[in-house]
Amino acid sequence: MKRYEIIGVLLTLLGAVLWGVSGASVQFLSNYRDMNLEWLVTMRLITAGLLTVIYAWFKYGNSIFHVFRSLKDTAGLIVFGVFGMALCQYTYFKSIALAGAGIATVLQYLAPSMIIVYLLVRYGKHPSKGEIFSVILALAGTICLMGNDDFSFESFRSDVLFWGLLSAVGVAVYSVSPVRLLATYGTIPIVGFGMFLSGLVSAILFQQPYSYATWDVWTVVGCFNVVFLGTIVSFNAYLEGVKRIGAVSGSILSSIEPISAAFFGWAFLDNQFSVLGLVGMAMIIATVIIIALEKRNQ
Repeated sequence: MKRYEIIGVLLTLLGAVLWGVSGASVQFLSNYRDMNLEWLVTMRLITAGLLTVIYAWFKYGNSIFHVFRSLKDTAGLIVFGVFGMALCQYTYFKSIALAGAGIATVLQYLAPSMIIVYLLVRYGKHPSKGEIFSVILALAGTICLMGNDDFSFESFRSDVLFWGLLSAVGVAVYSVSPVRLLATYGTIPIVGFGMFLSGLVSAILFQQPYSYATWDVWTVVGCFNVVFLGTIVSFNAYLEGVKRIGAVSGSILSSIEPISAAFFGWAFLDNQFSVLGLVGMAMIIATVIIIALEKRNQ
C-alpha cells in the first residue's frame, strides 16, 4: 500500500472514531449535564454549517452560491437539510439519550437496508443476493439488539427503536437525496448550506435559546467534541480519506464508528451490553461490510 493510501486509511478511521467520540459526548451532555437536546442540535448545525460555508467560500469563492440560482435545487437543498441532516441529528441525539451512544449509532447503520428497500419500492430496483442477505441480517440484528439474553418483552424499548429507526431514515434521506446536488455544486458547499439551513429551521421549530445545562470545563469539552471534532474535523478527515482510498473501502472502514461509540460509552459512561446485544451489533455492522464488498467485486 502506498503512503498516499495509508494516509487515506488513517484519515478515514480518524473521521469514524471522532463520530464515535461525538456520540459518547452527546450522551454525556444529555445524561450527566442535563443539556437541552433541541438547543444542542440547533447549535451544532448552525455553528458547524456556518464554519463549513465560510471554509467553502475561501476555497471556491462566490461560486458556492450558484445553487440558489435554481428554485428546484434550492428546494432540494432544503429537503436534504431538513429531512436529512436535521432529522438525522435530532433523532440520533434522542436515541443516544435513551439508549446510549453505542446502540443509537448501530441503529443508524440500518440506513443501507432502508435504502435497498426504498429503491425496490420506488424504482423497482431488485436487490442483489448480498443485499437481500444484508436486509435479513439487519432485521435479525435489530431484534437481538433490542432484546436481552432471554428475549423478555419487558426489556424491549419501543421508544429507543422508534427514534433509532427514524434516525436511520434520516441517514437514508441524507444519503440518497443530495446525489445530484453534490455532483453539480460540490460536497463541501452543499453540506455546509444543508447544515446551516437545517439549523435555522431547527431554531424556528424548537425555539430553544437556552441550554439549561450545568456548565463546567467538561461541558465545554463535550460541546467542542460534538461541534468541532465530531462534525467539522471528522467530516473533512473522512472525505479526504475516501478521496484517497475510494468510497467502497471508506464505507467498510467507517464501520468502526459504532464500535468506537460503544467503546467510549462503556469506558467513560458505564454503558453495558448483553451478549445477545453485542451479537446484534455485529450483525448490523456486517451488513455495511457485505454490501461494500459486493460492490467492490462488481
